[in-house]
Amino acid sequence: MTKTGKTGLNIRKQALMAMLAALLAVCSQLAVPVGSVPITAQTLAVMLIALLLPPRDAVLTVLLWVVAGGIGLPLFANFKGGFGVLFSPTGGYIYGFVLAALLISWLAGRDFSWVRGAAACVLGLVFVYLFGALQLQALLDLDSYAAAFVMGGVPYIFFEPIKIALALIVARMIKKRGLPL
Repeated sequence: MTKTGKTGLNIRKQALMAMLAALLAVCSQLAVPVGSVPITAQTLAVMLIALLLPPRDAVLTVLLWVVAGGIGLPLFANFKGGFGVLFSPTGGYIYGFVLAALLISWLAGRDFSWVRGAAACVLGLVFVYLFGALQLQALLDLDSYAAAFVMGGVPYIFFEPIKIALALIVARMIKKRGLPL
């Protein structure tokens, strides 16, 4: 009997992906309420997922969290869940997480350097903030994208370098110790 299912993922990788999706759920609750968008550790978790997994698995892991939260599990920030969250002013950030996972994983590569990993994380975060501000602008009827970015990006972006550094350090430590991917 084989350990591989129909998707071609082995049981060990499926377990790792589930644990990383759970980490994303936990990091979603590490929130400091500020205005319409809380400061959370979600981007840290998304970057870590993307740095540890190949692109397809990184996307599937983040999508697992999105779908589980979308069907009502309280996995999003402030223990929110349901498809309403995906269509709320902050839902754009969640969509951005999926694209960020793909881009970061793809750009960083399996054995990323510090510079390449950091650059990949920065580019991934650009899309998180882009999607987030676009949905904020549309749903809060803000005058411009710039106004949406000032509301949903500027107060939070200063924490991202710390999160990038933590994601890179933790991912490198885990890879160095031979995480079986």
